[in-house]
Amino acid sequence: MDNEFQQRIWGVLNDHPVVMMTTIVGGKARTRPMSGHIDRENHRLLFVTHSHAGPIEEIDPPGLVSIAISDEDHNFYAAIECEATRIDDTDLLRQIWNPITGAWFPGGPNDPDVTLLSLHPVSAEIWNGPSSGVMIAFKLATAKILGRTPDLGVNTTIDMR
Repeated sequence: MDNEFQQRIWGVLNDHPVVMMTTIVGGKARTRPMSGHIDRENHRLLFVTHSHAGPIEEIDPPGLVSIAISDEDHNFYAAIECEATRIDDTDLLRQIWNPITGAWFPGGPNDPDVTLLSLHPVSAEIWNGPSSGVMIAFKLATAKILGRTPDLGVNTTIDMR
């Protein structure tokens, strides 16, 4: 059973499926926005991508990538380490295909330049703070008056498996 923060991460991913994905290319970080499909049943995110470019070219499956998510309205942020694998499955592509995907890949799910990138979350560093601006201001002022470090929430790393 998922803990509270795992549930929160999956909820944010469901509500905001565009993530910032980071790969390492030649020792340098490369970050790009990507829109994913949440496959909660199989504990993974699926991304339709080019077969011979982009993140597929930049990982050595099963490699590691990082994705970043945010829910600014609730002051919740996470950097999620994921195991990345390529999946060549036209049936699965058809199941998750949508008009936005079709705009990027006009050849449809049978296009030989289309494949799936599957990300299985391994761990996540989360930042979870008060969502009220008034509460943040109060905590900052209280800490200043008392000469303490402000308590602006939780920063921790959790297992996502």
